[in-house]
Amino acid sequence: MAKHGKHGVDGLYAEIEAAAMADDFEGLYSIAASASRQEFIRILDRLVGEGHSAMGMARDVLRDRRLTRDQERAIMILSAFCLGSMIRVENALPYTFKALRVNRSSVEYDDVEGYSVKGDTVSMSTSNIDQAASMAKLQFLINHIIETIAANSVSTKRDCYYMLKNQFQKYPWMDLDGQGESDRLIGTLERIIRMQRENLNITADPKGLIYGDISLIDEEGKEFSCKEREQSITGLAGQWEVKSYGVKALVAIEKTGVFMDLKKLKVADGLKIGLIHLGGQPARGCRALISLLSCKGIPIGVLTDLSPWSGMIAKSVLSGSIASAHLRGLHAPGAAFLGIESSDVDSWLKDVWKGVQEPLSDLDLARARNNLSLPYMQDGYWKGENSWFIRNGKKTELEALGTAAGSPLKKKSFYEKYIRAKLKEKLGVKV
Repeated sequence: MAKHGKHGVDGLYAEIEAAAMADDFEGLYSIAASASRQEFIRILDRLVGEGHSAMGMARDVLRDRRLTRDQERAIMILSAFCLGSMIRVENALPYTFKALRVNRSSVEYDDVEGYSVKGDTVSMSTSNIDQAASMAKLQFLINHIIETIAANSVSTKRDCYYMLKNQFQKYPWMDLDGQGESDRLIGTLERIIRMQRENLNITADPKGLIYGDISLIDEEGKEFSCKEREQSITGLAGQWEVKSYGVKALVAIEKTGVFMDLKKLKVADGLKIGLIHLGGQPARGCRALISLLSCKGIPIGVLTDLSPWSGMIAKSVLSGSIASAHLRGLHAPGAAFLGIESSDVDSWLKDVWKGVQEPLSDLDLARARNNLSLPYMQDGYWKGENSWFIRNGKKTELEALGTAAGSPLKKKSFYEKYIRAKLKEKLGVKV
């Protein structure tokens, strides 16, 4: 067990107390993030004896629940902040929270690591009357989250909104400015703990599907297989574990039709590949699962429409996004974009291009021009793709591949040739 100070648990408590008295948010964060689970349980035992019910619930979760390391850290960080604020209040002192600043000027981009924050923070203090109200709202949200986790339940953003709205009926000075403010509070909390809100069981509706010879263990420890039928990807997929897999690669697909075709025509089974249905812009649970599978060594390819918007969908899987730059585990840097790409127009789509092309709208053109300035599209390949859109004013969709096959009876053969060639070219994978 890791030791803090000279006296184990007493030393850890003393460090938290010292950081709190100094209003040292960064110190408090570091102490909680590096503490062991057992040490923290003992500290919370002490607080339960002093009548702190929320701390009792946090202790029970840490003591009795199956948790990922990220979930452990999230709960310990929240508990440390609550403890620190209690220490400050008991000494009639204001307290401070610091949230990471996440915007275009406060992030940096690396071709391997994707987007990350520079570390700039925004401070919130109860000594500021305007900020004090927001911090009080955050405390209500934290209590709700701890109760939700203790009940082994989940909350959507809408759940949190209604809970806060109802709670604040008792405090007219704490009115809630609609769902937007509730969402901003959740975002602020996420930037305070510097971890995905899903680790606190704040989740979204399931979006995305996975199919193939892959066995997973969900957040409750239940094993399930994706081999016989496609499985839904929940918002908590980042908490899953990979039990085993027999696929040579996994292809993440933007659209439903091609995903279902590759499954029903047995293309995926024949090539021994897995499939993920992104469902347009992928949800964070979907991106987290792709990242998890990539970390296990499964080569990942991405298949989207040929459009400026779909390029952003692909890059969110490959490189992350500015909005989630403060979070880890939401992209797969080793993944590759398979297509549809502009070079396919003169090869795979050559015979049908006139029939499957669509004109770019003004919004499409504006998107392509804007893409040229995005940090994750500064390499030669993506500059070339966006320049092609601007120069040609055309786009097409994944369904064009089925048209290029010539007939539904020839789809399977065409898909096999296309995916086999792309996986070999882009990832060096032979299927």
